[in-house]
Amino acid sequence: MLPLSQSSGYAVLAMSCLQDPGGKPTLVVDVAARTGFPRPYLSKMIHKLAKVGLVMAKRGNKGGVVLALAAKEITLDLIAEAVDGSEWRNQCLLGFKDCSDERACPSHTFWKAERDHIHRCLKDISLEEIRTFEQASRTWRLADALPEKKLKPRVKKAAKPAAKKAPAKAAKPAVKKAPAKKV
Repeated sequence: MLPLSQSSGYAVLAMSCLQDPGGKPTLVVDVAARTGFPRPYLSKMIHKLAKVGLVMAKRGNKGGVVLALAAKEITLDLIAEAVDGSEWRNQCLLGFKDCSDERACPSHTFWKAERDHIHRCLKDISLEEIRTFEQASRTWRLADALPEKKLKPRVKKAAKPAAKKAPAKAAKPAVKKAPAKKV
């Protein structure tokens, strides 16, 4: 069992697309295009990250998202906690809900030491390191899209014109009947 969720990994990748504070804001739609993540999912994640103070989001003209702290100050531990909470640090490797120091499962001692080691490592890895690795490795799909892309703005489709009615049938001219002749 891995201690971090896929959502944490997505948050790391999305945040690696963002500029440091004072940089140019990036639109969520641009981050979605670079990462391949669905925009609605990404919007919810950005909202969650903004709530805990890792990103700043601005709506409207010249809006977008930037990091709230420099990338070198944001650790993977901060991102994981923002997305997953701190519960992952206490999860049992075997999935037992009542596994604890007082009632330890067979893997408890091993897993507790490994969890602590993972947590220390996550505190030591910054978003800047991830960004640098990602740009240098050029192996992730995100790396191929990192140069600034200019997306075409969405153009609203013009309303369809009202359906044309079929021309009314021409009325037949009234034919006057000649009065019947009496014989």
